[in-house]
Amino acid sequence: MLTWEVGEGFAHATRLLLIARQLRQTGWRPAVAARDPETLRSAYEAEGIELFPAPQHESCFTGTPPFRAASYADVMGICGYADRDRLAASLAAWESILARLKPAAIIADYAPLLSLAAFRRIPLIPIGDGFVVPPALPEGGFPPLGGKVPDVWPPADLLANARAVQAARGQPLPENLPEIINGIGGVVSIPPELDIYADWRPQPAAGPWEHPDTPLPRPDAPRFFGYLRLSHPLARRIVKALIDTRMPGALFLRDIPPGRADALAGELKAAGIRLHGTPPPIREALAPASLFIHHGGIGSLTDGATLGRMQLLLPRHREQSCNAKRALETLPGCFRIGENARDESLRETLPRLMSDRQAFRRAQETATRIGARPETAWAALQPLLAGI
Repeated sequence: MLTWEVGEGFAHATRLLLIARQLRQTGWRPAVAARDPETLRSAYEAEGIELFPAPQHESCFTGTPPFRAASYADVMGICGYADRDRLAASLAAWESILARLKPAAIIADYAPLLSLAAFRRIPLIPIGDGFVVPPALPEGGFPPLGGKVPDVWPPADLLANARAVQAARGQPLPENLPEIINGIGGVVSIPPELDIYADWRPQPAAGPWEHPDTPLPRPDAPRFFGYLRLSHPLARRIVKALIDTRMPGALFLRDIPPGRADALAGELKAAGIRLHGTPPPIREALAPASLFIHHGGIGSLTDGATLGRMQLLLPRHREQSCNAKRALETLPGCFRIGENARDESLRETLPRLMSDRQAFRRAQETATRIGARPETAWAALQPLLAGI
């Protein structure tokens, strides 16, 4: 069984579809529990892969927004570990699925609740980007996420809740939180340059699931492609600046305000900017672009890095902020603009970034280096599967 329990976007659905397809070719019979089974449903159906919804859970965070996780322990807390009753209900929902499927193994892509439901009973392999496969510290905790902030919940309380629920179920008791998540061993499926836990991890990230496509050639002129949510204030201002500067490019936008779609489409068309109605294939979208503007999701960052494009990052939440910090340290050609940048500054900065030949050359060199590596996440998964 493959599972995606938490998180948004196409990356989880795409990753699990790829793995399920490859597993079936090697003799496994995959079934996929997805947080949002409508994402890529037609692709799963075309492959004949069983797809069903993962049990839903409610946030346990009752404080003043925004939620700022100090470590992955707080991520576990908000998903259910902070409330024993909710945690017990989530595990009961998973238990019924496990009883029906009787999986020989579980591949878990951001699935902290299922990880406890299956703890020490079913071999579980966590996979995904660095954020969702955190390493364990020697003392039994998780590394901090970015800058030091207070724990939302004491990790000891979260562990106590997990142990109490497991005891009530008559199931094995964890000694610490990381051993719940880490299963029999994980696979970090990103280039090491993008692993936010690289300094704590005993082995480097395995790299993408497959060898990356050949880096794209330089476009014939400076252009951009943006994949943005207009619910983000800076993203709205960036789009306005792109319209004002009339730089050529294309956008895919989510969270367009009600009643604004037609007017915005007209403004973009008048500025010579193409508005995609659905997400275009990323290689096709980035082929004519020199600059990729997005929020710092790990899938987008990996695409930009392996295809050789400069990237402007507008993180929306804690995970994306951690991703952006790591990318700015390790990936030449990545940029970030401050939330308080003036509109005039945006209009000056965006054309300059799109036309930065030196930064573009360094981004292409990085893509070539990543693509030349022989390691893949699929290869790293094989010894774990063989041991089951």
